[in-house]
Amino acid sequence: MIFSEKSSPEAFDRLRSFLESTDRPEDTFTYNELLGFLFAIACSPEMIPPSDWVPMVFANDEANYRDSDEANTITETIMILYGQCNQQVLDGNPVVPLSCAPVLPPMDNFFDEAPLGQWANGFLIGHSYLEDVWDTLIQSEWEEELGSCLVVLSFFADIKLAEAYGEEALTEERSIEELAESVLKVFDEAIVSYAHMGRALYIAMLELEQGDKEQLVAEYVGQGEPCPCGSGKLFSKCCGMPKTIH
Repeated sequence: MIFSEKSSPEAFDRLRSFLESTDRPEDTFTYNELLGFLFAIACSPEMIPPSDWVPMVFANDEANYRDSDEANTITETIMILYGQCNQQVLDGNPVVPLSCAPVLPPMDNFFDEAPLGQWANGFLIGHSYLEDVWDTLIQSEWEEELGSCLVVLSFFADIKLAEAYGEEALTEERSIEELAESVLKVFDEAIVSYAHMGRALYIAMLELEQGDKEQLVAEYVGQGEPCPCGSGKLFSKCCGMPKTIH
């Protein structure tokens, strides 16, 4: 499946030109690297505020905006792309962006200008940035699945990395060409699986935090006292009321 950036083609074209201009800092993301990076951010098991990750788009350097209007326009477009990517994750249907569709033969996705290769590099940067979050929260039974997803989704970021993956993971000798072909066959599945794990962990953490808050309230608020939610009702008749399980 392919994701098409439909909201504002002109705005996305301006963003692409802006990112790839020589006026930008060295190592600024290309447009396709940005899409891969945003996917990793959207799948984070922990909410990361834009103020933390937007500077990474420009290698943590000055973006050299022409004026405040350009700064607002570019930032807004980045956030639109992030919102679309995040919505796909919420819907459980993340897909490869149209501009990053793989090409054939599979080995051509390793070229410097290859869209999928750039997407994979952006994804790898994003996941590396969030690696501590994943390592802290990932469940042991998911570790192998996460590792497999990482191999697939970052495979085309660099051919040397791909060769290293092959040497580590394979029990039988296969050519890099055969590996590349196999990776493309499971790419869509890996995107969905990676997003599912991130979202499941995020929801689990929210529920855990909410449970902790409810427990603290129950410990410090008497049943005959006003509910701290501000409803005007007694705690025992409001947030302290036992929940019905349907």
